[in-house]
Amino acid sequence: MAQIVDAAVRFPTVTLTSALAVALGFWLLVLLGRADLRAFDADAPSLTRSLGGVPVAVAASVVIVSAWLVSLTGTLLMELARLTGPGGAAARVALLVLSVLVAWPVTRRCAASLARLFPGSPRLYRRAAASSAPYDPGSPHTRG
Repeated sequence: MAQIVDAAVRFPTVTLTSALAVALGFWLLVLLGRADLRAFDADAPSLTRSLGGVPVAVAASVVIVSAWLVSLTGTLLMELARLTGPGGAAARVALLVLSVLVAWPVTRRCAASLARLFPGSPRLYRRAAASSAPYDPGSPHTRG
């Protein structure tokens, strides 16, 4: 367990650990009713449409968790391989990039399953896209 905690607070995983802490804080605010699940949808309607109506916050959380797990696993494997020096530093930077590149397809695949949890969402986004107006989750034109 100590190795996992040590790997979570070392580069490159520490950058994703910070993002994971922010995401967990956001979800705590959602659970407490202080934040809206679709708070970021208006900022990225095309992303939401491309993911089948899955809220941006959900997609971002899946990306962060997936990238964190890949980075944590890679960091643990690098410790076992005892990579140090310039080669180890280059491998850690490459691991950070690889973690994010692996996380995006994982999120795309999860989006199909997650979209079933948000029924009616794609219809709302198609209507907003057809009007060429930015999506506003509170607008009466996007309801029903």
